[in-house]
Formats: sequence, C-alpha cells, structure tokens
Amino acid sequence: MLQAGRLIGKKGLKTTLRAFAKFRKEFPAARLTIAGEGPQLAELQSLARELHLAKAIDFAGFVSQEKLRELFYNAHIFLHPSETGRDGNQEGVPNSMLEAMASGLPVFATRHGGIPEAVENNVSGILVNERDHGALADGLIEILKSPDRLRTMGCLASESVARNFSQTEQARRLEEIYLREIGC
Repeated sequence: MLQAGRLIGKKGLKTTLRAFAKFRKEFPAARLTIAGEGPQLAELQSLARELHLAKAIDFAGFVSQEKLRELFYNAHIFLHPSETGRDGNQEGVPNSMLEAMASGLPVFATRHGGIPEAVENNVSGILVNERDHGALADGLIEILKSPDRLRTMGCLASESVARNFSQTEQARRLEEIYLREIGC
C-alpha cells in the first residue's frame, strides 16, 4: 500500500495508520509506504510504534517524480483518507491521487473535498467517511479477498483519469464555460 503527500493533518495519515493496523491482523505480510515530508513525521512514527507497525511501514520522505512512479508501480492500493482540517481547510482533487489512478491503482479514500469527483465508490476505489479507520480497514480487507475486483478497480481508475482529467479534456471543458459565459 502507498500514500503520498505532505505529512499534515488534512491528509488523514493517522486514519491510514489505524486502518493499516486493523488490516495487518488479516494480512500480516502487508507493507505500507508513506512518501512525503511534513510536520507530522515524528508524531506518525510514534503512532506507528504504538500500533506495532514500525517494521511494516516505510517512511520514504520526499521522493522524486521518478521514484514516486516506481512506488506507484510497486503498490497494489493507494490510500488517501483526507479529512477537514481544524481550520476548515479541505482538499481539492489531490494530484498524487490522480497520478496513482493513472498508473492503475485503485484508491481507498474519504468522501471529502474534491475526492468524490475523481473516485467513484465501488468502481475506481472505495470511499468512506472522514476519520473512519474501521470502515477503511474493512474496505481494504474485503477487496483483498477479491483480487479480480481489485484489478478491475485499478483499470477503471486509470480509464477514469484518462477520460475525465486529461489536459485536453480539461481545456475543452474550460472553453465550454468561457463560451457559455460570453453568450456563444
């Protein structure tokens, strides 16, 4: 499993760790890589130790685009359980999530901010409520019992990004908005 992004509260990394702890009870050989830097690193490492996950998690730090692509291709699932920050801050559509989907990874995330615009629940990934590590773990456990479904989700994730988030498609949509606003 992989999660990539800044190590800050709204990225839901504590939810990831708690869900991963529950998941590892069913799949003890599972590994998690967390790529990124940020102010929560020490707190997350401490929580990983508390949950007895320290040897199962790789805190990779900041990685280059090339290394991130390599991580995508070596993972089976991308996690992004974002949550509303204490200041009300929310995600848009996370770029790392779109990149993961484009590489064929299904996304396990939250119904938060712009994430549902990219991830169709039970199609290209699984969406749970914010901070619900139990539901996130249950979704992960269920899907790993159906490897064909996991592969299908990854393929559909890739197709969705190509169809809905390509530069050409985004430019076409923006042109439609401009033309509509100027009355054409």
